Amino acid sequence: MAEVLTVDDLHVTYPDGTRALRGVSLALADGACLALVGESGSGKSTLLRALLSLLPRASVVTGSAIVGGVEAVGADRAAMRRLRGGLLGHVAQDPHTAADPLWTVGRSLREAWRARRLRPPPGAPAERARAVGIDRPAERLRQHPHQWSGGMLQRAQIAGAGVHGPLVTLADEPTSALDAELAAITLGVLRRDSRALLLVSHDLRHVAAVADQVAVLYAGRVVEVGRDALTAPRHPYTRALVAATPRPGHGLPTELPGTPPDLRADIVGCAFAPRCPLAVNACHHSDPALADGVACPVVSG
Repeated sequence: MAEVLTVDDLHVTYPDGTRALRGVSLALADGACLALVGESGSGKSTLLRALLSLLPRASVVTGSAIVGGVEAVGADRAAMRRLRGGLLGHVAQDPHTAADPLWTVGRSLREAWRARRLRPPPGAPAERARAVGIDRPAERLRQHPHQWSGGMLQRAQIAGAGVHGPLVTLADEPTSALDAELAAITLGVLRRDSRALLLVSHDLRHVAAVADQVAVLYAGRVVEVGRDALTAPRHPYTRALVAATPRPGHGLPTELPGTPPDLRADIVGCAFAPRCPLAVNACHHSDPALADGVACPVVSG
């Protein structure tokens, strides 16, 4: 399949000196779902914000991120207008804060057209809402966000993100406020309605159910990528991440010891080495490159 998103050696440094991404490279194929997983602060949301050019001013971004032939890194306003909503759809993390409480849900949905200086076709907002499972959409869209559940608002976001048939949909923790059943339903709708999906999530169980590929980030680097990264993890960090995930009927999860490194300081060697039970002397001095889907010479050799 053709690649619709290619990220190559992407680095992001925030104004306070935090190196949130340190050489991330990945690719998303047309029609596929790539999930980004990792601890908070690993760089998942930063990657999405870099693609949308929503990073704080004075952030330093180098490398490349090409969406449908358009370079997102350093893109001017005209290119970003083409990217946002056109080539890139976006589903925000919290459906309640993403919706204006003074607007009806219908008005928020119509903004998907108006933001690109278009008028929604007659009946189109209701059709989009119905397509993502909203009953009685004409009536519901006249209501305000506080009258909707979190799951319904997430579906409204999905409906808006897909208005212009984006090449890639970026979804940042789209199920964070939902219970397990609603999370599964919402992810199913999102996967079905997205041409290609870049999904950020902490919910490893649901990720494993919808993703074609999983990229595991740690301290701003991809340490493992592959179809079986969560079901047959190889990198010591991925193993620890899976072991720390609660699973019904399996007792208490295994705590991941230690803390992530300070990304404002220089990191020498593998960032995970201080927490890794398999680390050897070389791990503390050289940062392994991704080889055969895993950045760890101990397990890949």
